[in-house]
Amino acid sequence: MDIKNQIEQVLHKHKGLAYHSDDNSLSGELFLPDGDSYSLIIKLESYPRFFPAVHEVGGRIPIKMDRHMYTDTGSCCFTTGAKSQILLKTKIRSLVKFVDEIVVRYFENNSYYEINGTYCYSEYDHGSMGVVQSYQDILEITDIKSIGRLILQRLQNKKLSIRDLCYCNSGQSLKKCNSGLHSKNYRLFRMIDKDVLYNDLKHFKKVLQINY
Repeated sequence: MDIKNQIEQVLHKHKGLAYHSDDNSLSGELFLPDGDSYSLIIKLESYPRFFPAVHEVGGRIPIKMDRHMYTDTGSCCFTTGAKSQILLKTKIRSLVKFVDEIVVRYFENNSYYEINGTYCYSEYDHGSMGVVQSYQDILEITDIKSIGRLILQRLQNKKLSIRDLCYCNSGQSLKKCNSGLHSKNYRLFRMIDKDVLYNDLKHFKKVLQINY
């Protein structure tokens, strides 16, 4: 589906939003299922390679990392770049899905925080550790060194075959390890662009220096 049709889908479902062709953005009021609403701007220049940048402009969310806002850009922090690329290639295949399943969920989480002082959905840590946690989630292993080594191999154009030993160091082949789950996870990992991997490797080096 082309971007024009995707935008029309969003406008049809979310009546409070309007599209602006001059800067390729959506803006207006996003109404949540419970009746709450947020004023926002959705900038589409990075889409579909990454999630669009979303700015809450009603002043409800302070621009702080512990409120899941990027302090340098003032945009909402949904997830890491690596995780967003995988989601866009698997589950979030349209702009309306992004709004419904990522943006709405994010603001529902904030509304919950305003009432309860905590978030109802779990999130990654901030900074380098959050980047590392996203890869631990993608690959379903915890060993930071093994993940860093896997990223480095990918940057060197080395690819695991299903007959190679699994990246988790179990001693089993990738095909058989964890009943084939790690083979599936590795395919997801391969969806991440190399420039993202290169930048994220810096975060692994930072965390390893602190923890080892």
